[in-house]
Amino acid sequence: MDVARINRSHGKAEEHEAVIARVRKASATSGRAIAVLVDLQGPKIRLETFQDGPQELKIGDTFTITIRDVPGTKELVGTTFKGLPGDCAPGDRLLIDDGNVAVRVVEVTDTDVVTRVEVPGVVSDHKGLNLPGVAVSVPALSEKDKEDLRWAIEQDADFIALSFVRSAHDIKDVHEIMDEMGKRIPVIAKIEKPQAVDALEEIVEAFDGIMVARGDLGVEMPLEAVPLVQKRAIELARLAAKPVIVATQVMDSMIKNPRPTRAEASDCANAILDGADAVMLSGETSVGAFPIETVRTMAAIIESTEENGGERIASIPSFFADRAGVICDAAARIAEHMDARYLVTFTQSGTSARLLSRMRRPIPMLAFTPLESTRRRLALSWGIQTYRVPEVQHTDDMVWQLDQVVQSSHLAEIGEQLVIVAGMPPGIPGSSNMLRIHEVGDEADYSIGGAR
Repeated sequence: MDVARINRSHGKAEEHEAVIARVRKASATSGRAIAVLVDLQGPKIRLETFQDGPQELKIGDTFTITIRDVPGTKELVGTTFKGLPGDCAPGDRLLIDDGNVAVRVVEVTDTDVVTRVEVPGVVSDHKGLNLPGVAVSVPALSEKDKEDLRWAIEQDADFIALSFVRSAHDIKDVHEIMDEMGKRIPVIAKIEKPQAVDALEEIVEAFDGIMVARGDLGVEMPLEAVPLVQKRAIELARLAAKPVIVATQVMDSMIKNPRPTRAEASDCANAILDGADAVMLSGETSVGAFPIETVRTMAAIIESTEENGGERIASIPSFFADRAGVICDAAARIAEHMDARYLVTFTQSGTSARLLSRMRRPIPMLAFTPLESTRRRLALSWGIQTYRVPEVQHTDDMVWQLDQVVQSSHLAEIGEQLVIVAGMPPGIPGSSNMLRIHEVGDEADYSIGGAR
């Protein structure tokens, strides 16, 4: 695994803190960079409780959802969203429990939404309520989300996932709290609302990464639309050199079974071929009976797909207007033409590494950084092997560091070629302006500047 997701929809803070501590310890012991992603619950709309337990609704039943404080019955139940009557209108279709139950609004009062059951089923405490096609007037961050965001910053999380994003402006409230606390953390936009799909390009530009959250997305939109939304989101994120995650039900049957279905194996592989940086497990590893087997199986599918079908991964246009993009594109092409052993980048922010990663070239990539936070965050981007090295003042010192690492780690043999991208002078984020070819073991290549 490369990233541990902490789902703040469930569990207590102290439980999550213990998990983060174990992740950090395992990362340090193994020497493998593992990022921590804190997933905020978002303004999830839910039913309140039923006084006599789960209730079965039949076709044609009248079922009222109210903002009043009432004991839940088969005919009437409360909701956590007090703005529901103001957002609903007769004719709207509401989905309960991820669409397992569907009702149609027939009447709205100041406090109640009266509906008629169209798809029967069982409703129970705290089930989710979706309003597909309705512009729901909930804030981007609930009070709970604000508390959880501050907690995540205190825990030194590497990524924040913002739920139910609807527009690029939703990131502003997150940044305000981060600025209050004096620390910016990359924010991943979860694409799970039709409004987000409509504003996808602006959201990709504003956020630091994208998660295609297919669970709620498949409830809010027609199921047949989800695959193409996934492909478009991946393409836009790659063009912007931002990581993209495909999530929800990737290996869902392994919650109960030791092997996935053939369809799940294909779904996982096709996400890789679409160009996703990561595929995410949720219930499979949090409550599933076979968490370790699930991770191993998914890793095997990913490795086999990349090894045997890497050339099928969709390409992206090679025209880049910015300097760093042009240099990274040129470096990737040169490395491939000369059969270089590695593409190498020295990076402060991780930008140059992500620019190389998005191209999905067959040449393996190494990223060197003085910042542990950058090293962990690059764990979410495709195909990057990272190393933490001391910050230096001269590019010749960078090359010397590189030579020491690849030789001591037996990554390359003397005489093999490495193509390097870096910034001059070193240490300035986003300053990639140098492309250099280095032959492993050639001391003359780093003795000019007096490196060693």
